[in-house]
Amino acid sequence: MCDVRVRGKEEHVKRTLCLGAVLVALISASAWATGLVPTGDVALTLSGSIFLTNTWDEATQVGGFQFDLDMLKAFPVTSYTVTDPWLGEKTYGGVLLIDLLSWVGYDLNAENIVVVASDGMEFTVKTADAKTYPIMIAYSANNKVIKASSGGPLKLVYPYQIAGVEDLYSPDNWAWYVIGIRVGQ
Repeated sequence: MCDVRVRGKEEHVKRTLCLGAVLVALISASAWATGLVPTGDVALTLSGSIFLTNTWDEATQVGGFQFDLDMLKAFPVTSYTVTDPWLGEKTYGGVLLIDLLSWVGYDLNAENIVVVASDGMEFTVKTADAKTYPIMIAYSANNKVIKASSGGPLKLVYPYQIAGVEDLYSPDNWAWYVIGIRVGQ
């Protein structure tokens, strides 16, 4: 599989890269083998510079990871009350953006995350901000499913209760009808 015929430092680097490739292949294969594929309607697809995949697009030759709502609800729930700029005070529950990225394994050099809405609109979040602030993909508001009339079933929510976050991400950056997340440079 990995032919290592170099010496010294180069040999170490090549072995490390080969081991990494083997681990990614095993993890990806295990996603298929362990049933980490949606059994319900696909609610969210992660793509771009990610390592764990459970879907493959033959046309683009790119893998992605698809989640249904039950898969997202299996993550630890993050919940906080915030003043939604469009709907007033709400207690949102969902998954931290950085937790999703960490779970699929993302390129640590990626500077941006692009959140995609069903109408094709895209919203850019800096990776550093996702690590610093509890920016979430919400699936509940006030302990109820987020209805389509309120931007659901998935919504990008910013923690405006933390000073300075609204200055970084204006109300126009709250994404409704989220269907995808793309990790990029």
